[in-house]
Amino acid sequence: MLEHEAESGARIESPVDPRVNFITLAVADVGASRKFYVDGLGWQPAFEAPGEVVFIRLSPTLVLSLWSAAGFEAEVGPLGPRAGHPPFTLAHNVPARELVDEALAAARAAGATILEPAAQRDWGGYSGYFTDPDGFAWEVAYNPGAVGVALMEAVAAEAEPTAEPTAVDVIRTRRSVPQAKLTGGPALDHREVVAAVESARWAPNHKRTEPWRFYLLDDERIARLAGLWGEQLERTGSKPERVEAKRRDWAGVPGVLVVTCTSAEGAEETTRREDYAAVACAVQNLCLHLWSKGIATKWSTATVTEHEGFWPLLGHERAPDGTRVVALIFYGLAEEPPKPHRKLPVEHVLVDHRHGAG
Repeated sequence: MLEHEAESGARIESPVDPRVNFITLAVADVGASRKFYVDGLGWQPAFEAPGEVVFIRLSPTLVLSLWSAAGFEAEVGPLGPRAGHPPFTLAHNVPARELVDEALAAARAAGATILEPAAQRDWGGYSGYFTDPDGFAWEVAYNPGAVGVALMEAVAAEAEPTAEPTAVDVIRTRRSVPQAKLTGGPALDHREVVAAVESARWAPNHKRTEPWRFYLLDDERIARLAGLWGEQLERTGSKPERVEAKRRDWAGVPGVLVVTCTSAEGAEETTRREDYAAVACAVQNLCLHLWSKGIATKWSTATVTEHEGFWPLLGHERAPDGTRVVALIFYGLAEEPPKPHRKLPVEHVLVDHRHGAG
């Protein structure tokens, strides 16, 4: 139930909160529309009834419905550019059948015209229609199907206070974000990187050698690093346009952290490998910590480390004995949420003798 304040100052409760759950387009040919949206644009259908309707999930609470014009007219009314209704409807979904009638009554009281009273529908739901003062048709619907239930669960989740992401959420949603898509601004707290280093150093580490070292660069050193990378690319034969693009991308990142691994003098090869693995675990800890705070990262192993100016940039005349670079961590705010890129499902990478799947 939504409560708002009228002009008189009185508090008013309304069963119709301000949201849209379905945008329905009455289309002449569902197959042709599917070809455009699904095959052409790459949008993924959430539900299909071939030749009748296609549902495309636009967001957790919004679905685009491509509905055959014939089906639309049978339920809503005749189409036409001048007479009849615009060839689409907006829909407000509710989580229970009785709320459809309640919402339609509230709409009528607000000045709407009831287009179609609520009725049980062939597709299994319960819905009715009203038009706003301009004649745009709204559906109020209770949809007990999988898409409808998922929509209402998402609406309920959005209404809840934002919860801190779980460890599993952070692990499964963190992705690398290219340098060119990392931005800065007041919302980026560089002090959080120091806190992330504290999380990083609690990575598993055989014999407690603590081989990790971290170098947090300032803006001047980031600019110098970008220049070194440009020079290194030129030396290895990269095209001028690529050199300039990479130099620009690196110079524009808000922050850079260099992570190295140092093994003790005389350490055995097994210990050196364990040290490197420990630092890699530390880098993952660091990236996950930052992502949990809304800071995106890009883990790079670019060969800028081979440039003779790299170690002086960090404050050393040359590479310290027994030291190698594990990661250049570029960080900032993500311009857009990163997308998952895993190709293989778990059953392709797990030999499960315990549950008989291997």
